[in-house]
Amino acid sequence: MTRFDSPWLLALALLVLARVVLLIRDRRARTGTFAFSSFSLVAKKKSVRTLLAGVPFLLESVALLLIVIALARPQRVTRLVANDRYGIDIVIALDASGSMAAEDFRPRNRFTVAKDLITEFIRRRTDDRIGIVTFGSRAATRVPITYDRRIAEAILEKTDLGDHGPGTAIGHALATAVNRLKTSKARSRVVILLTDGVNNSGSIDPLVASQLAQRAGVKVYTIGVGSEGPVPLPVKRQNPFTGEIETVYQQIRGELDEKTLTTIAKTTGGEFFRATDAATLANVLKRIDSLEKTRLAAPKREQVDELYVWPLSAGVALLGIALLSGETLLLKVAA
Repeated sequence: MTRFDSPWLLALALLVLARVVLLIRDRRARTGTFAFSSFSLVAKKKSVRTLLAGVPFLLESVALLLIVIALARPQRVTRLVANDRYGIDIVIALDASGSMAAEDFRPRNRFTVAKDLITEFIRRRTDDRIGIVTFGSRAATRVPITYDRRIAEAILEKTDLGDHGPGTAIGHALATAVNRLKTSKARSRVVILLTDGVNNSGSIDPLVASQLAQRAGVKVYTIGVGSEGPVPLPVKRQNPFTGEIETVYQQIRGELDEKTLTTIAKTTGGEFFRATDAATLANVLKRIDSLEKTRLAAPKREQVDELYVWPLSAGVALLGIALLSGETLLLKVAA
């Protein structure tokens, strides 16, 4: 796009045009008129001198118009796509305790299904930074917040049950996730905490951690996973007769602390969701995805290239040629 920085200066072009009109009128006024009975008697031809005499004036007029255009400062404006992305920083805190091996999300267990659905969630958040915290008896940051979704997906894939002990340290996990977001400059900061149990490990109370999140301006969505009633949990044991490691199933009953998870969510402005099967968990993550829409508000940027040098150079050059031709060359040719 081309524009003029001072378009009002283009009004000076009217003065140049007025100069041309006045000079033409003046020359016509000084031309004598004669009456002839026949125009065939006056097949008058313009002399070379007459034609060349108007060249300096024409060059001067064009030069002045070019200088006026240069004074108006023509510019070429290029709209630039901003590279800065103003998305959302999201940390996912995933329970990796032993109870997440329960196979009520058949044909796989809770943990495997959760990892797959979280991976799909990460792939949808193209303009956001993602971090991952996993926890058991203690919590650990597996992925600091990053735009690199491939790295996040690869590390999440390698995460396994029991990496951090058999317990469930919900408070420690939430505090770790919030700590990852403390220095974030994002307009919206979110923690998605997914667990199937109650806080029975760690030195940080979940409600204290939720208050830390509230003060830090971090919104927490909590997801309680697992079906109600007894569920099959695979347990590896050594066969006392053969010495081989075998997998046997025992029935366990979920101990999800919905009250605490609901309080955490309400304290921070988030929501609590219950997912009793794989399909419900998928819908919950899609729901959170729709609630936390990325708002791209990068400022518009423009690259401005000044173009006045071209008409100015051409105008000065033509003006010089006009002055030179008026004094020397053209007059000698016309003589």
